[in-house]
Amino acid sequence: MNGNLGDILVVVGNETINKTLLQILTSLEQQVRVVNEARQALALIGAGSFELVLFFAPLPDMTAQEFLARIKDTGGTDAVATIVIGDPDQGAELEQCLRAGADDFLITPISTGLLKARVQLVLEHKRLRHKHEHRIESEELLKIEHDIQIARRIQAGFLPETLPNPDGWNVAARFQPAREVAGDFYDAFMLSQNRRLGFVIADVVDKGVPAALFMALVRSLTRAFAQQNYSFNWADILETDTLAQPFARKQTRTIPSTGTMALKNAVQLTNNYITENHMQDNMFATLFFGMLDPATGQLAYINAGHNPPVIFDGKGNFKLELKPTNMAVGMMPDTKYSIEFAQIDPGDFIFCYTDGVTEARNAAGDFFMENRLFEVLARPIKTAQELVDQVYATLQDFVAGAVQFDDITMIALMRQPEDSGKP
Repeated sequence: MNGNLGDILVVVGNETINKTLLQILTSLEQQVRVVNEARQALALIGAGSFELVLFFAPLPDMTAQEFLARIKDTGGTDAVATIVIGDPDQGAELEQCLRAGADDFLITPISTGLLKARVQLVLEHKRLRHKHEHRIESEELLKIEHDIQIARRIQAGFLPETLPNPDGWNVAARFQPAREVAGDFYDAFMLSQNRRLGFVIADVVDKGVPAALFMALVRSLTRAFAQQNYSFNWADILETDTLAQPFARKQTRTIPSTGTMALKNAVQLTNNYITENHMQDNMFATLFFGMLDPATGQLAYINAGHNPPVIFDGKGNFKLELKPTNMAVGMMPDTKYSIEFAQIDPGDFIFCYTDGVTEARNAAGDFFMENRLFEVLARPIKTAQELVDQVYATLQDFVAGAVQFDDITMIALMRQPEDSGKP
């Protein structure tokens, strides 16, 4: 017969077993199985079939101590109780078995009352221990779950509750983590006496709690460095090249445009801090940081290895892809991040996203890909919120309930047409 949970396995070294012993064990209302070799018993124990093993020392194919050690190696001692049976002259061996992990012992000849008492006591002790361990494990799991929920709330606090919407613009974002905590983030805030809008989207190249901690570090550093007050001296001004005036045709040295110093320092100083203090963690983040002049639509940006944001016009025509200007933040010390420029005209929008968008997969394993994303971006829309909602809805229709493997993050900025009011 096959053993089930709660069955008793008896291991004897020969074909004979005291009929009285078998009758006593059977009377305990548990199934009993008898085998003759330790190896056969180990195979059954490894399958998780038995709650109690009684074995006679010595065994024909291994010592009692080796048998107990092999049970422990299979993980059986966590699920099975053991009682070793020996002759009166085997006291030393029985003591060694107890040290090796046996729960109890019996000496032949075995009395009916003592056998019943020992079996019931060992089984009750095992069940109580299992119940206690299960309770401890449940409490630990609840504590971990509680801590993760706190971490998720803290991480959510790093995302802006409301997004700035300068006159003539509207800004919207969407964030859907794949796990309880995420490695993606977005941010948007006003700078330079509200004359510039800074916005960031980033993706830590890892998953879970480590990525979430690194995300918090990168987000905090970029915002802190961007919001510092930087003072210029004339030596700095004279060394500034034409990046300060991106649309000038002549090589002239002029005062840096408002916000570019904050932009450059935000990315470069963040990279320097991480590579100086956390290089051993082998973690980095792709990041796009844009600095927008809402009055003119001029955009200064650094793309540190991130998915290229795209600019579309008001008619759904693709205009520009803002490709990486250097490697991800945290990869190499002393990386020099150069500033690039773009123009967002009335009616245009810029859409930024993480690879959780384009690499989302459906049940068949197909990726969403850029071509599907661009098809959505080309559809007519009136606001940035409508844009991110439309992309997310299309994405959900595509994956159709498949497991989300990566965080999904988007941020969009739309410039209103000149002949329209603020939505």
